Amino acid sequence: KGRDVQQSILKAYHQAKKNLVNVAIKDGTILYQVEGKYSSAAVILKPSKSGIKAGGAVRVVAQMAGISSITGKLTGRTNNKINIARATILALTKIRADKMKH
Repeated sequence: KGRDVQQSILKAYHQAKKNLVNVAIKDGTILYQVEGKYSSAAVILKPSKSGIKAGGAVRVVAQMAGISSITGKLTGRTNNKINIARATILALTKIRADKMKH
């Protein structure tokens, strides 16, 4: 919301910058399996070595996070792409580098 398009873009940019999260990545993949749930969307993310095997919103979020190899499975009962993307982001925020499983 702004007086013109440029002001609206700038406001959205600043709001997005406040919500950035760091994701622990090793060799292009996540460190261990995580699950995320937002509303009725549930996602399971697993480390992989053979590219991104995930569809739709999970694939886009993984690529934006800089992940080049991951397996994603939707276990929720929704086709709402926004909720699937938010569930994916929640799952990625659960990854901690200091809790890496050996």
